[in-house]
Amino acid sequence: MNLLGIDTSTRSTVLGLQLGSEVLDRTSPEVETHSREILPSIDLLVKEAGISLGDLDGIVFGQGPGSFTGLRIAIGVVQGLGYGLGIPVVPVSSMACIAHSFESVINPPLVFVGLTARLEEIYYGAYRFENGIAVPVIPEGVVDVSELPQLPAGDWVGCGNAMAELGTKIEAITGVSFNRLSSEAIPTIQNLLVLGSWKFSRGESVNAMAATPVYLREQVASRPGKR
Repeated sequence: MNLLGIDTSTRSTVLGLQLGSEVLDRTSPEVETHSREILPSIDLLVKEAGISLGDLDGIVFGQGPGSFTGLRIAIGVVQGLGYGLGIPVVPVSSMACIAHSFESVINPPLVFVGLTARLEEIYYGAYRFENGIAVPVIPEGVVDVSELPQLPAGDWVGCGNAMAELGTKIEAITGVSFNRLSSEAIPTIQNLLVLGSWKFSRGESVNAMAATPVYLREQVASRPGKR
Protein backbone atom coordinates (compact mmCIF):
# COMPACT_ATOMS: atom_id res chain seq x y z
CA MET A 1 0.00 0.00 0.00
CA ASN A 2 1.35 3.42 -1.01
CA LEU A 3 0.20 6.32 1.16
CA LEU A 4 1.14 9.99 1.18
CA GLY A 5 1.11 11.59 4.64
CA ILE A 6 0.66 15.33 5.33
CA ASP A 7 0.26 17.33 8.54
CA THR A 8 0.63 21.13 8.63
CA SER A 9 -1.15 21.73 11.94
CA THR A 10 2.07 23.19 13.41
CA ARG A 11 4.89 25.33 12.05
CA SER A 12 6.50 22.14 10.75
CA THR A 13 5.51 20.53 7.47
CA VAL A 14 5.16 16.86 8.37
CA LEU A 15 5.43 15.02 5.06
CA GLY A 16 6.30 11.52 3.97
CA LEU A 17 5.47 8.41 1.99
CA GLN A 18 4.64 4.87 3.00
CA LEU A 19 5.73 2.44 0.29
CA GLY A 20 4.74 -0.99 1.52
CA SER A 21 6.62 -1.38 4.80
CA GLU A 22 9.08 1.46 4.06
CA VAL A 23 8.54 5.06 5.21
CA LEU A 24 10.26 8.04 3.61
CA ASP A 25 10.31 11.05 5.93
CA ARG A 26 10.66 14.52 4.41
CA THR A 27 9.46 16.60 7.38
CA SER A 28 10.65 20.21 7.39
CA PRO A 29 10.80 21.89 10.83
CA GLU A 30 9.80 25.49 11.45
CA VAL A 31 8.39 26.21 7.99
CA GLU A 32 6.48 29.50 7.79
CA THR A 33 5.48 29.14 4.15
CA HIS A 34 3.37 25.97 3.96
CA SER A 35 1.44 27.33 0.98
CA ARG A 36 4.58 27.80 -1.15
CA GLU A 37 6.48 24.74 0.01
CA ILE A 38 3.96 21.91 0.21
CA LEU A 39 3.23 21.11 -3.46
CA PRO A 40 6.88 21.33 -4.66
CA SER A 41 7.88 19.20 -1.66
CA ILE A 42 5.31 16.53 -2.57
CA ASP A 43 6.44 16.54 -6.20
CA LEU A 44 10.09 16.14 -5.15
CA LEU A 45 9.19 13.39 -2.67
CA VAL A 46 7.41 11.16 -5.19
CA LYS A 47 10.21 11.66 -7.70
CA GLU A 48 12.81 10.67 -5.11
CA ALA A 49 10.75 7.59 -4.32
CA GLY A 50 10.67 6.59 -7.99
CA ILE A 51 6.88 6.62 -8.24
CA SER A 52 4.21 8.90 -9.64
CA LEU A 53 1.22 10.42 -7.87
CA GLY A 54 -0.91 7.94 -9.80
CA ASP A 55 0.71 5.11 -7.81
CA LEU A 56 -0.79 6.35 -4.54
CA ASP A 57 -3.56 4.33 -2.91
CA GLY A 58 -4.60 7.12 -0.55
CA ILE A 59 -3.61 10.25 1.37
CA VAL A 60 -3.37 10.43 5.16
CA PHE A 61 -3.71 13.91 6.64
CA GLY A 62 -3.51 15.41 10.11
CA GLN A 63 -6.87 17.08 10.65
CA GLY A 64 -5.80 19.07 13.71
CA PRO A 65 -6.31 20.68 16.06
CA GLY A 66 -3.73 23.31 15.32
CA SER A 67 -2.96 26.34 13.20
CA PHE A 68 -6.05 27.59 11.33
CA THR A 69 -4.00 28.61 8.30
CA GLY A 70 -1.89 25.46 8.30
CA LEU A 71 -4.95 23.22 8.48
CA ARG A 72 -6.69 25.03 5.64
CA ILE A 73 -3.60 24.65 3.45
CA ALA A 74 -3.41 20.92 4.13
CA ILE A 75 -7.11 20.43 3.45
CA GLY A 76 -6.86 22.29 0.14
CA VAL A 77 -3.92 20.14 -0.96
CA VAL A 78 -5.58 16.91 0.17
CA GLN A 79 -8.86 17.73 -1.55
CA GLY A 80 -7.14 18.77 -4.78
CA LEU A 81 -4.82 15.77 -4.99
CA GLY A 82 -7.35 13.23 -3.75
CA TYR A 83 -10.09 14.41 -6.10
CA GLY A 84 -7.74 14.73 -9.06
CA LEU A 85 -6.29 11.25 -8.53
CA GLY A 86 -9.61 9.67 -7.62
CA ILE A 87 -8.27 8.20 -4.37
CA PRO A 88 -9.64 8.22 -0.82
CA VAL A 89 -8.19 10.27 2.04
CA VAL A 90 -7.83 9.35 5.70
CA PRO A 91 -8.26 11.95 8.49
CA VAL A 92 -6.13 11.41 11.60
CA SER A 93 -6.09 13.38 14.84
CA SER A 94 -2.83 15.32 15.16
CA MET A 95 -2.98 14.86 18.96
CA ALA A 96 -3.44 11.10 18.61
CA CYS A 97 -0.25 11.07 16.51
CA ILE A 98 1.63 12.74 19.37
CA ALA A 99 0.19 10.25 21.87
CA HIS A 100 1.12 7.33 19.62
CA SER A 101 4.81 8.15 20.06
CA PHE A 102 4.61 6.29 23.39
CA GLU A 103 3.50 3.02 21.74
CA SER A 104 7.07 1.70 21.77
CA VAL A 105 7.29 2.00 25.56
CA ILE A 106 7.10 -1.36 27.38
CA ASN A 107 3.57 -1.59 28.81
CA PRO A 108 2.52 1.61 27.03
CA PRO A 109 0.79 4.01 29.42
CA LEU A 110 -2.28 6.14 29.26
CA VAL A 111 -1.31 9.41 27.53
CA PHE A 112 -2.69 12.89 28.09
CA VAL A 113 -1.86 15.45 25.39
CA GLY A 114 -2.11 19.16 26.20
CA LEU A 115 -1.35 21.78 23.54
CA THR A 116 -1.45 25.53 24.13
CA ALA A 117 -4.37 27.38 22.55
CA ARG A 118 -4.49 30.86 24.10
CA LEU A 119 -4.19 32.24 27.62
CA GLU A 120 -4.93 29.20 29.83
CA GLU A 121 -7.00 27.40 27.20
CA ILE A 122 -5.58 24.14 25.91
CA TYR A 123 -6.40 21.57 23.30
CA TYR A 124 -6.56 18.26 25.11
CA GLY A 125 -6.91 14.57 24.41
CA ALA A 126 -6.49 11.40 26.46
CA TYR A 127 -5.57 8.04 24.93
CA ARG A 128 -5.00 4.39 25.71
CA PHE A 129 -3.43 1.73 23.52
CA GLU A 130 -5.47 -1.05 21.94
CA ASN A 131 -3.52 -3.56 19.87
CA GLY A 132 -0.69 -1.04 19.57
CA ILE A 133 -2.90 1.85 18.43
CA ALA A 134 -3.61 5.07 20.40
CA VAL A 135 -7.37 5.43 20.77
CA PRO A 136 -9.30 8.13 22.70
CA VAL A 137 -10.32 7.60 26.31
CA ILE A 138 -12.48 10.74 26.16
CA PRO A 139 -13.46 13.04 23.27
CA GLU A 140 -10.86 15.63 22.31
CA GLY A 141 -11.67 19.24 23.11
CA VAL A 142 -10.48 22.73 24.00
CA VAL A 143 -11.26 24.39 27.32
CA ASP A 144 -9.84 26.60 30.03
CA VAL A 145 -7.54 24.44 32.13
CA SER A 146 -9.92 24.83 35.09
CA GLU A 147 -12.65 23.07 33.07
CA LEU A 148 -10.71 19.94 32.11
CA PRO A 149 -12.60 16.68 32.72
CA GLN A 150 -11.61 14.12 35.35
CA LEU A 151 -9.48 11.27 34.05
CA PRO A 152 -9.61 7.62 35.14
CA ALA A 153 -6.86 6.36 37.45
CA GLY A 154 -3.88 4.71 35.79
CA ASP A 155 -0.28 5.01 34.67
CA TRP A 156 -0.40 8.41 32.93
CA VAL A 157 2.14 10.25 30.81
CA GLY A 158 1.60 13.94 30.09
CA CYS A 159 2.92 15.39 26.84
CA GLY A 160 2.58 18.53 24.77
CA ASN A 161 3.77 22.10 24.97
CA ALA A 162 1.20 23.00 27.66
CA MET A 163 2.76 20.65 30.19
CA ALA A 164 5.78 22.77 31.19
CA GLU A 165 3.70 25.72 32.37
CA LEU A 166 0.38 24.11 33.24
CA GLY A 167 1.27 20.52 34.16
CA THR A 168 0.68 20.95 37.90
CA LYS A 169 -2.68 22.62 37.36
CA ILE A 170 -3.68 19.93 34.84
CA GLU A 171 -2.89 17.23 37.41
CA ALA A 172 -4.99 18.99 40.05
CA ILE A 173 -8.03 19.39 37.79
CA THR A 174 -7.94 15.97 36.11
CA GLY A 175 -7.18 14.14 39.37
CA VAL A 176 -4.19 12.17 38.05
CA SER A 177 -0.45 12.30 38.60
CA PHE A 178 1.83 12.06 35.60
CA ASN A 179 4.64 9.55 35.95
CA ARG A 180 6.46 11.23 33.09
CA LEU A 181 6.27 14.56 31.27
CA SER A 182 7.25 15.26 27.68
CA SER A 183 7.21 18.53 25.75
CA GLU A 184 6.58 16.71 22.44
CA ALA A 185 4.10 18.77 20.44
CA ILE A 186 4.70 17.88 16.79
CA PRO A 187 3.26 14.77 15.10
CA THR A 188 5.75 12.54 13.32
CA ILE A 189 5.22 11.14 9.85
CA GLN A 190 5.78 7.60 11.16
CA ASN A 191 2.93 7.88 13.67
CA LEU A 192 0.68 9.69 11.20
CA LEU A 193 1.11 6.87 8.69
CA VAL A 194 0.72 4.09 11.27
CA LEU A 195 -2.61 5.51 12.43
CA GLY A 196 -3.62 6.32 8.85
CA SER A 197 -2.84 2.80 7.62
CA TRP A 198 -4.82 1.34 10.50
CA LYS A 199 -7.84 3.52 9.73
CA PHE A 200 -7.49 2.83 5.99
CA SER A 201 -7.57 -0.92 6.67
CA ARG A 202 -10.75 -0.46 8.73
CA GLY A 203 -12.50 1.38 5.91
CA GLU A 204 -12.33 4.73 7.68
CA SER A 205 -11.25 6.71 4.63
CA VAL A 206 -13.46 9.40 3.11
CA ASN A 207 -14.04 10.96 -0.28
CA ALA A 208 -11.46 13.68 -0.88
CA MET A 209 -14.03 16.47 -1.04
CA ALA A 210 -15.32 15.41 2.39
CA ALA A 211 -11.92 16.11 3.98
CA THR A 212 -12.35 18.64 6.79
CA PRO A 213 -10.15 20.02 9.55
CA VAL A 214 -10.93 19.83 13.25
CA TYR A 215 -10.48 23.23 14.85
CA LEU A 216 -12.14 22.42 18.21
CA ARG A 217 -12.26 26.19 18.75
CA GLU A 218 -15.89 26.07 17.59
CA GLN A 219 -16.76 24.17 20.77
CA VAL A 220 -15.64 27.14 22.85
CA ALA A 221 -17.49 29.66 20.72
CA SER A 222 -20.75 27.74 21.05
CA ARG A 223 -20.79 27.36 24.82
CA PRO A 224 -23.24 29.68 26.65
CA GLY A 225 -21.59 32.41 28.67
CA LYS A 226 -18.29 32.17 26.82
CA ARG A 227 -16.68 35.14 25.12
